[in-house]
Amino acid sequence: MSAGFRIIPHTSEVGLELSAWDWASFYRTAADGLLALYGLKPGRQGTSKVSRSFAADTPEDLLVAWLTELIFLIGTEKLVPARIDVLKAGAQTLRVEIFADLRAPGGPAPQREIKAVTYHGLKVAATPEGLRARIILDV
Repeated sequence: MSAGFRIIPHTSEVGLELSAWDWASFYRTAADGLLALYGLKPGRQGTSKVSRSFAADTPEDLLVAWLTELIFLIGTEKLVPARIDVLKAGAQTLRVEIFADLRAPGGPAPQREIKAVTYHGLKVAATPEGLRARIILDV
């Protein structure tokens, strides 16, 4: 199995199907999928560095926390991630460094607004082939 995501339609929302071979690639793939939904192309330099650590009781809670933070950084802080380094990753912990560029005033805006990550049908599954998840986002 290779790491990747697939965008799936879902009534008035949008979803991502994720697959990865380990936790680090799982969270990176989730970020890549979210950026694709925004229609944002990562910057080249990453002039700002943002460090974040997450801990949660379940992989589902951790995935929601991670994507919610990215939505905040993109929507509120106007950052466009250029590179994401996953420093520590597991089912219940995640530590990342995000190198991002500030979106220029009047510059390209996201193609859509993503309001929130939902728990609707959310399940992270560890299989012999790797990790899989399906997550729905409110747009």
